[in-house]
Amino acid sequence: MKFILIFLAFTLPLLAQANLPTSFEENDLYGFKNKSGKVIIKPQYQHVMDFTKELVAFVVKDNKWVCIDTKNKTLLDVFIYDNGPDYYSEKLARFVENKKFGFFDSHCKKQIPANYDFVYPFENGFSIVCNGCESKSDGEHSTIVGGKYGIINKKGKVILPVEYDSIDSIDFKKKTAIVTTNKIKNTINFK
Repeated sequence: MKFILIFLAFTLPLLAQANLPTSFEENDLYGFKNKSGKVIIKPQYQHVMDFTKELVAFVVKDNKWVCIDTKNKTLLDVFIYDNGPDYYSEKLARFVENKKFGFFDSHCKKQIPANYDFVYPFENGFSIVCNGCESKSDGEHSTIVGGKYGIINKKGKVILPVEYDSIDSIDFKKKTAIVTTNKIKNTINFK
């Protein structure tokens, strides 16, 4: 009996993955077929990544990365990082909506609304966010400049208000941040 349970524990995830839609190419466009080979999403994408176990896929639509479900519904526009969809950091990645940034989970469900002009990936449960800032290109890369900065937690709660010229460093253990306002540095405690 124990052997059967162990066998099922390892086999069921593999079988579930075998049932995921698979991509195919036709006339330089990509679509998806089901396990039987039936086309479920006609070729229409410039590039695709395979469906995940959460039944979402990242695809390039109109020259931007989006997340779709198996019914070909666009769930959100993904922030492009390193020429592809943003990486997950602490189980959250960034999306863009109306030129604002928020965070989504592995099911492409929005977890933190797009309320900021830019957000940095989560680290130790916190993200630095800014409003009034903008991205300045410096060749292949870009830098975020200007605006006011604050900190949010993984529930989207504002931990430090978005009112500082910069957040220079964070001590996650002591829950302090060194911030700059009007060229003056201060250490601020947060919870």
